[in-house]
Amino acid sequence: MTPEQIFAVVAALVAGEPDPSFEQLKNGGHDSRYPVTVEPCELQPGTLEVEGQTVLCGIVDVPETYDAPDGPRIALEFAILKARSQSPVADPLVYLHGGPGGGTLQMLGPVAEILYANHRQTRDIVTFDQRAAALSGSTVTCHQNTAENLVKLVGVAAQKLPRETLNALVAPCVDEILASGVNLRAYNTENNARDVRALTQALGYPSYNIYGISYGTKLALEVLRTEPDGVRSVVLDGVAPLQVRLYDDLVGPYARTIDVLIEQCRGDADCSKAYPDLKASIDAAFLRLAENPIPAARGQEEIGFLQLFDLVFKQRNNWRIRKTITPYLPRIFTELAEGNSTAFDAVMSVKAPNQVISLSETSGLTADERALVRVALETAEAMADMEEAVVTAIERLKKDLAEDRETTSIAEAFEARSNAAASTISDQDALAALIRDYALLQTQEPGQAPLVQWVSTHFSGADRDALTELVAAMSDADIARTFEIADGQATKYETVLGGVVNNHIYACQEDVPYNTVEGFHARVTELAEEYAFLELFRDNTSFFENCEAFPKHPREGFQTPVVSDLPVLALNGVLDIQTSWQWGAVAVETLENGQNLVFPEAGHGSIAYQPCANDISVAFVNDPTSKLDTSCIDRIKVDFVMPDDPLPQ
Repeated sequence: MTPEQIFAVVAALVAGEPDPSFEQLKNGGHDSRYPVTVEPCELQPGTLEVEGQTVLCGIVDVPETYDAPDGPRIALEFAILKARSQSPVADPLVYLHGGPGGGTLQMLGPVAEILYANHRQTRDIVTFDQRAAALSGSTVTCHQNTAENLVKLVGVAAQKLPRETLNALVAPCVDEILASGVNLRAYNTENNARDVRALTQALGYPSYNIYGISYGTKLALEVLRTEPDGVRSVVLDGVAPLQVRLYDDLVGPYARTIDVLIEQCRGDADCSKAYPDLKASIDAAFLRLAENPIPAARGQEEIGFLQLFDLVFKQRNNWRIRKTITPYLPRIFTELAEGNSTAFDAVMSVKAPNQVISLSETSGLTADERALVRVALETAEAMADMEEAVVTAIERLKKDLAEDRETTSIAEAFEARSNAAASTISDQDALAALIRDYALLQTQEPGQAPLVQWVSTHFSGADRDALTELVAAMSDADIARTFEIADGQATKYETVLGGVVNNHIYACQEDVPYNTVEGFHARVTELAEEYAFLELFRDNTSFFENCEAFPKHPREGFQTPVVSDLPVLALNGVLDIQTSWQWGAVAVETLENGQNLVFPEAGHGSIAYQPCANDISVAFVNDPTSKLDTSCIDRIKVDFVMPDDPLPQ
């Protein structure tokens, strides 16, 4: 957050004037085939964003099936993040999210402030929740099954119930969707590609650039095949080529990231000498912990297979955590193979994101140099505290301005009163029924009658009287707002189940039987010959089991490699456990003007991990035909921690 950004957002809040460039969108958009409706952003777009000025949200209405434009329609929720420049380039960057079915509008803040902040200096960022994804998933939501199982979904969301509980709800949800008449065949990557073109036309962008991450790379490749008109350049980050049997090879990316760690250690003279058989230590550590976890003690929790797996793979592959873990891994594996948890405990105890880096890299400095490092880090911490104070002030200003325009409605009073009354209900079955029927309000036409029915069914005495009086006093706007609140509450938990179902709508219909459980088992057998601990994944077949509930609509030619002469840049992180860092090379084999780059110490979506990757992606989109300076990749080094090196305290 820069002073300029702070000045700009405060000025925008105080001025309150909408950006005139949004005017056409407020009047229906730029293409009558795909009408635009501007709506408030469903979720917080970020501290530095002001709706109507720096960001605009809404829906674009597209056909469920493009060959039948007069048939059912789908509302695609979108957001435009305006370029920071006062003289932006005309072609925006369109971000295609992963999943499939993952959605992006729920993380609009990080999209604006972390992933694409550099791109946004010169061009608009456009993003949307794809069909059957998050906020655009209303047509494929199983309201009845969600409501009936809301208590279970709350338990899964709170991690108090196992994943198996969720998997058991998939088939009934699919049955409800199919019974509603939805044409699931229309929910595929080809129509997604057509949606991308419809969206850019509706928003008034004749030319645009694509940035796809994960499934978004598969979609970007399909755009090149199906709807290439208007595409100027494409970046694929965390590449999932159409021809790769991704679900057969779910375990493969884990093996390939371990390969890199072993090779990095082998290429470092000190590491190679200190840990001469790292491969054996890795297997020994995982297998030992699977059979004999280190008990909870030492002021630490138990260390079993899952705890080591989480550190090695998930924490290294989570850009929100931002811990530098790789330098410690050879020592951690070697010690754990012998039942010693010293290094593991030390790294797990680090809370500050960059503390591991600062402590591990100052051991060779003089006292004066270490003092300067300490001053620099303390200053950085003070700046972070100041930024937090600025964020708090801006959010308070937003809230105060909103309160000046709005007063608490009867709808909010009804919600607060019903929540208070529900909190006194001790009968868990009665409470579950109350929650179920509240969630089902979203399936009914807004009106006083359904609210009165809900109140009279689940409340009694003074609570029922007070709530009934509130309903009687409601205006049409209050009623609409009450149903909107109920819908929002249910949606929180619909997405728990919907995230799985929406993902499988694509994966099960398009990628099965191209991928099979037999293929998965064969791949596990093959990989377990390299790393024995991967055999423990053999029973992880819930994806294929869930797919049995879906109709199969494999499309001829879908897995055929895409051929294109448009400029394409593939980015891959060696820590990626979702899409192998080797797959970018596979994707560009048939792309005439494709380039492939691999980044150390980067996970799934390399721009979130390495400024080098982010800067290269910006340079490419700014000039897709120029030669890229990739020398920063060679400067990303891993300084391994030796057996006697100090550990973080």
